[in-house]
Amino acid sequence: KSSIAKISKTIINYTPATYIRFVDEKMGDIYSIGSNMEDMIDKNEKMSLIKTSLDAVSESRGGRVALPGDHPSSKLVPQSERRCILVQKIVGWKGSNACIIIGSNRLLPAFTKTDLRWIGQLAEYNNLFTKQ
Repeated sequence: KSSIAKISKTIINYTPATYIRFVDEKMGDIYSIGSNMEDMIDKNEKMSLIKTSLDAVSESRGGRVALPGDHPSSKLVPQSERRCILVQKIVGWKGSNACIIIGSNRLLPAFTKTDLRWIGQLAEYNNLFTKQ
């Protein structure tokens, strides 16, 4: 979990991201940082939203997608952080499907190519630890 916290803090500190949530198809919510969000979503709906996020990113060749603020998965991000929602695919606990849901109060063009490259590299860094 400490590597997840380091990855999250790095993304928050060095990109326009203002909210991070790690989710896993089996474990559900793993970690979040950023705006304080009152989770009013019951466990079954949350697992369904996580599956929706994983389905969206699984269709991407590059392992990352930008979602509109009205996508069902946006409920996993605080209202104030939905101007831009990115979903980055990662390897979860014991090889399960997982992703990082990234919210920002800024629009997608605020993320530079370097920001997006860093997010992908940090996902690979996570994958090194979870495959061991």
